[in-house]
Amino acid sequence: MTGRFRRAGLGPALLALALTGCSSGTVRVKGKLLKDGNPMVVSDDTYVTLSFVPEKPPSDGEKSYSATFDQKTGSYTVELPPGKYRTMLVIALPSKVPGKLNAPTPPVKSDKVHDLTKSQELNIEVPGK
Repeated sequence: MTGRFRRAGLGPALLALALTGCSSGTVRVKGKLLKDGNPMVVSDDTYVTLSFVPEKPPSDGEKSYSATFDQKTGSYTVELPPGKYRTMLVIALPSKVPGKLNAPTPPVKSDKVHDLTKSQELNIEVPGK
């Protein structure tokens, strides 16, 4: 008889898990930075920062979420709370003078707002100069 009660309790628990998902309140966004439609591949000594800035900053004070960028493939991944975000990109090219650092480009903040409410793939076009 206790086996029947365990099975009966298991059904609602599985349904609740399926409805809420296994996430911890975050979504995983992955994609590529694109330059003229192609993945933006850069040298290992080029510094690239892609951040996702909430349209409305949360009460916990988190201002942005930085993505992990792969210079060899032009791909990125980030985990962040569901919400609306703009992207911000900063690139620092390697210096031509050994031992001297190049100043990074001014941050490029996207005009487009991305509604990131579920895990997804999002390719981002890098503005050209």
